[in-house]
Amino acid sequence: MINGMKKALLLSFFSVFLVLASGCSIASDRTPLLFPTVPPDIDMPEKFTLSVPDVQIKDQRYSLESSLEGYLFENTEVVVNGDDIEIRNTMFVNSQVFVNNRNNVSFRNSIYTGLNAYEQTALMVYQSENISVVNCQFTDNYIGLGIHDSKAEVTGSRFENNNGHNALVIGEGSSVFVAGNYFYGSFPHAILIMNREASPDAFVEITRNIIEYTGQDAIDFEDYRNASHSLVTSNVIRNTGWSAIIVEYNSWEADITISDNWIEGTGVDWTVPVHALQPEKYQQGWGHGILVEDSSLVSIERNRITLAGQNGIEIRNGRKVELKNNGIDCTQVAMAIYDYQLSSLSRPFSPLLKENAGGSKVTARDNTVYRASQDYEVDEESELVLD
Repeated sequence: MINGMKKALLLSFFSVFLVLASGCSIASDRTPLLFPTVPPDIDMPEKFTLSVPDVQIKDQRYSLESSLEGYLFENTEVVVNGDDIEIRNTMFVNSQVFVNNRNNVSFRNSIYTGLNAYEQTALMVYQSENISVVNCQFTDNYIGLGIHDSKAEVTGSRFENNNGHNALVIGEGSSVFVAGNYFYGSFPHAILIMNREASPDAFVEITRNIIEYTGQDAIDFEDYRNASHSLVTSNVIRNTGWSAIIVEYNSWEADITISDNWIEGTGVDWTVPVHALQPEKYQQGWGHGILVEDSSLVSIERNRITLAGQNGIEIRNGRKVELKNNGIDCTQVAMAIYDYQLSSLSRPFSPLLKENAGGSKVTARDNTVYRASQDYEVDEESELVLD
């Protein structure tokens, strides 16, 4: 156990088990490297265009009650009022699509673009089952896709410049499979996941996606509490304004495994697209590879974190957190284990209760540090067990 003044002595003892190679501090050669040594080979969803459809519907409210193909909706509110239907090869321009209390609805090879209205979502799903979004494109929207209290899959799709309030939002009690998608130019996050009502059935699997150039954190779990086991695995995340993956805002008993991801370039200063409805300029934030704050039950394993602008992994007021077999290259501390922030008690959104405030409790094993100012930093209130 490491805490306070004991950490320097114990870390010095621990360094006996480290060897130097090519200027890097790495784990003992008794331990095989289990994290990715090259980025996962992920097929990029191809960008496509659709010819101008013969059927064009503009400037109205439209009830969609059966399958359709090859339509153009412009400046239209589309409400899906049927089950067991498929929408294919269809364009939605400056239009909203609502799916509420429906079953077995599939969106395929369709384009959602140009909905630049404050807090409006191009495709919104509520309280629905078996919703599929496959090989679709969401471009230049305020919010691309929202899924709430629903079961859905999002696969093989492209999300570009959805920079009002996230590209993909997964909220309250949803179970969603997110695989093989491409995200670019999202603000503030590419994927935001919430479970504020503590639904025990909520879970996500986010796997084999490519996420590039995000204004803040690429994947953000907020208030993700008391959920079923979720998995964030084998994603490639590059060039984030803040962290690549974050679990925060009272995500107690989150039950999340973050594994086998390739994280490259965090805290990157790049020009976030702005527009009239989102004039917020880029603000430099933390640049950690992975951040866990005011949360518990998170396992971080076999991730490759390279070119992290600040700490490789930071745990702040985290409990039951495990760090195993990660490879880290950062500009500050490889693994930082800290107390809570006083400002968390008074934050306007999801304030931290005093009884939940404290130091972190973390277990670490077989991590490899390539570059860092120091391998571990543990403050007086926190504990690190080198298992």
